[in-house]
Amino acid sequence: MPSNETPRVALEAVSRHFVVHHGKSTHAALENFNLTVEAGEFVAIVGPSGCGKSTLLDLVAGLTRPTSGEVSIDGATVTGPSLRCGIVLQGYALFPWRTVQENVEFGLEVKGVAKAERRRIASQFIELVGLTDFAGRRPHELSGGMKQRVAIARALAFDPEILLMDEPFGALDAQTRESLQEELLRIWEQTNKTILFVTHSIDEAVFLSDRVAIMSTSPGAVREIVSIDLPRPRTARGVRLSTEFGRIRHHIWELLHDATPEQAGASTRVSLAVAS
Repeated sequence: MPSNETPRVALEAVSRHFVVHHGKSTHAALENFNLTVEAGEFVAIVGPSGCGKSTLLDLVAGLTRPTSGEVSIDGATVTGPSLRCGIVLQGYALFPWRTVQENVEFGLEVKGVAKAERRRIASQFIELVGLTDFAGRRPHELSGGMKQRVAIARALAFDPEILLMDEPFGALDAQTRESLQEELLRIWEQTNKTILFVTHSIDEAVFLSDRVAIMSTSPGAVREIVSIDLPRPRTARGVRLSTEFGRIRHHIWELLHDATPEQAGASTRVSLAVAS
């Protein structure tokens, strides 16, 4: 999705090192990581375990700072947490003592929105994720899929510009996972949010995304960026059985199984259009 405008998110030559072994050495989670994400774009990140996928989301969210390089949103350097980013994690992170309605209202409370207005807005997003009939329930009364819907509604309710999603469907069964993938696409198309989505699933990345960034093994860097030129709107039945889906999936699978650190350094900022 090329653009002459300032990208919504940019990571430029970003490295993140952690001090380990009681200060005696450092571990490089990311090294020379480069990626831009345009406003309204859906970009997935895939890579081997431990390659720094979650670390890069923390950097965009402002939860940690890069050791070197720059992370920016709309051209402004990220210096700390901001309500411009909403975060959805695999573990839901719901408040067990709050109802669905109250959980979704949380971000609006932080913003200081008046009670009547935050109830109206939260109800709108609870309806968007199909949980109106469960607004008065508490998390222990919900299935895993319902909890993740609440987490998504909560992240969207305070109207962030960017949605950061870290393996949000990883703990769900296959049927629920596919259902929520389609639900997420429907919500994304309605809200036009910018989404940065971390996943271990190649199928999920290809089905959801405009582009997929493939990372090398630790220290993480962008090995290649694959453009997903599959038609939208997408449904599981309409896309997953197509020849093109299978070809793109296999291409990414090969990249992941050949993603060594040495190769990654020479492959940053590569954009590969895989359409025939």
